[in-house]
Amino acid sequence: MREKLNLNQDWQFHLGEINKPKLLAKKSYAFGGLTAPLTNEKGDILPISAGGEHFLKLISGGHVPIGLRNLAGTELVDKLDDSWETISVPDDWKRREAFENNPATLMQGSKPDGVAYYRHTFTLASDLDEQKEYVLHFDGVMGSTDIWMNGAYLGHNESGYVSIDLDVSDLIRFADEGTNVILVRTDTTTGSEGWWYEGAGIYKNVWLEVREPVHIDQDSVLFRTLDLQSDQAKMQVQFTVVNDTGKAVEVAPKLTLTEQSISWDAVTVSAHEKSNFVKELVITNPNSWSPEHPSLYQANLAIDGDEAQTHFGIKIVKYDTKGFILNGERYELRGVCEHQDFGGVGVALNQDVIDYKIKTLKEMGVNALRSSHHFASKELLDACDRLGIILMDENRLLEATPWRLDNLRKMVKKSRNHACIAFWSIANEEIVGNTEYAKRSVKRITDIIRQLDPDKLLVSAELLNPEGIVNDDYLKYFDILGVNYPEAGVMGNGAELIHESHPDLPMMSTENASYFSTRGIYKDDGDKCQCNNFGSMYSMVLPGKRKPGDPGVGGTAHPEEVMSYLDSHSYMGGVFVWTGLDYYGEPSPFGWPGISSQFGICDLGGLPKDYYYYYQAHWTKKPMVHVMPHWNEASLEIENGQTKVRAFSNADEVELFINGKRQGRRKVEGCQANWDVTYEAGTLEVKAYQDGQEVASDKRVTSGTVQDVQVAVHFEGEKHIIFELQAVDEQGLLVPMDDSLVSVECENGKIIGLTNGNPADTSSYSLKDIKLFSGKAIVIVECENLKSAKLTIKLR
Repeated sequence: MREKLNLNQDWQFHLGEINKPKLLAKKSYAFGGLTAPLTNEKGDILPISAGGEHFLKLISGGHVPIGLRNLAGTELVDKLDDSWETISVPDDWKRREAFENNPATLMQGSKPDGVAYYRHTFTLASDLDEQKEYVLHFDGVMGSTDIWMNGAYLGHNESGYVSIDLDVSDLIRFADEGTNVILVRTDTTTGSEGWWYEGAGIYKNVWLEVREPVHIDQDSVLFRTLDLQSDQAKMQVQFTVVNDTGKAVEVAPKLTLTEQSISWDAVTVSAHEKSNFVKELVITNPNSWSPEHPSLYQANLAIDGDEAQTHFGIKIVKYDTKGFILNGERYELRGVCEHQDFGGVGVALNQDVIDYKIKTLKEMGVNALRSSHHFASKELLDACDRLGIILMDENRLLEATPWRLDNLRKMVKKSRNHACIAFWSIANEEIVGNTEYAKRSVKRITDIIRQLDPDKLLVSAELLNPEGIVNDDYLKYFDILGVNYPEAGVMGNGAELIHESHPDLPMMSTENASYFSTRGIYKDDGDKCQCNNFGSMYSMVLPGKRKPGDPGVGGTAHPEEVMSYLDSHSYMGGVFVWTGLDYYGEPSPFGWPGISSQFGICDLGGLPKDYYYYYQAHWTKKPMVHVMPHWNEASLEIENGQTKVRAFSNADEVELFINGKRQGRRKVEGCQANWDVTYEAGTLEVKAYQDGQEVASDKRVTSGTVQDVQVAVHFEGEKHIIFELQAVDEQGLLVPMDDSLVSVECENGKIIGLTNGNPADTSSYSLKDIKLFSGKAIVIVECENLKSAKLTIKLR
């Protein structure tokens, strides 16, 4: 049976260029150096025959290593020097680098580019043998990547958004043959795929897969829902059996589901050939997959000597001129766009952190996500499957170059069986989009996706123009025309004009809002790169502080404009708000020292900003109310003694109180109500009423100076805990503007990331100290026993 050996631990890391190993060799497996065992590692630089040893001695005065160097250019290295450090992967080496004030790297998070090396050694257990196949999997390496193993060059990879899969069956060293050596070089100086922070290094898992030469191709497995009724689902399963042996073999596959087993008649697979298997089946009383009920079916495909396990969901997706249809019912997409980084860990996210992000967004009412602007990771796909999020999986670029198309084929096959995927997005805001030239690329790309994954919907996130000009020959290859920011004033009436001229063309909003806000901030402050949560006067398109009504003030569009547009344009299917969380890089509307975006509904650590509750009021049914701002005078915007108060609620009415005194009862319109009140220190409280009965309340209390830092478990995963730190006064009240420096230690756990959500925090990387921001910070801890992890916090 196949097994996957995790290779994440005990890598040696070196930042900066070294004597780069060659790519071409004079003799087989003879690069030596860091690509082969060193003197303190088991095994020779390479296996040498008796004749080879004799020859090498002849040309080197009896010194075999010298002969290797003279004949093959073999590099001779005794050991790693002190510049190497031991780490584990996933790893984003850029996160440890100091921030730099450099316009060239501003959009990418103000971190310098560079070169880094990773080296790993391992030995195989004695019960593994050469009759099996060995495949080395890198789930993701960011930067131009070169890989060597056991003295040989394995190959090159450019995109950090695709996996690297290398059959090393004939290179592997077995137990008695010595140490296996992997060397990886990552280089971010050759260019970037994104205008956001992308990180660097081996930022996802590394595996060695051990399988039989006659096996089921895991990526070939696909469950399709052909028809869905309340009492039964008609399904199709397809997969491929690979025979890598030199003789024909007979296989009789068997599929085991929770409630049934299905067998195929025996089939002969010729030597070095493949056989495809397809069968239709019926699942009675099906539990269909949806965000509200993310039901998954476990499946086990087996042949003699091999098994492939997977899960799938039963669903049918359609889209017409009225919007999205899920399992036969009209369905509003309440989506966000997301990059793949997170505060403190960069792009090196584990499954638990991704689960935390998804659960945080689900609690806001989100039911859809767009993996912007790249293929979704396996961890994100798994989280969306389990937790219930409809996914728009996005191709990186609209290019029909051979290597891009190979990447597309690979990632579609790896992802397509996931229940969450409803859409494939071909690209984002391509300048070449909607042109005659691009239609050839679009045809090639859409043909590939439809061939591999025929049941998903194809869309492209296109740039709008106020005149609504599109290319019909280009659009005919999509199921849906996606447009970004149709609600924004800077886009004019472009989307409406397209709809009027193309009434039979399905359309959807693929990106919305881009609203500036900084968690806990209620005054614009350009020096600190802070944006008022009530609405910033900084613009997306114009420099400096502006006046209300100027183009792009507060962001591309305000949340209220987004929801109003959706209400009057339901045929657009829903929204995909930019973005769920802040992300490193793209620090609009500021430059340095801004190091992160401010578009997120949550900050870099997933802590909600105020407008989180605006969307929650629109998208959830449980009675709720949220009041803003905090109630400490020094950091409020007060004019002539008056300050703004805003409440978000899904109830009928809300009433505001200051120190128990009524400030007015308001009918909730568009899930919010507003007041201008005279500031008075004490308690700001809002109560929400449904049918005349109080159903929810929220309050803010003026706090004193910080006396302590409270620690609370914010999220528990399988192997990680996310703690929230909160500055409090002597009454235990949040001190909302505190920026104290605190030291953090963990007993029975390992701190892997600290973040505070400050979009201008250029502090040096640390796993021991963090400055609070708006009174809060996040600590990510890795531990085997979640209950035993204990944080110790000290105010500095």
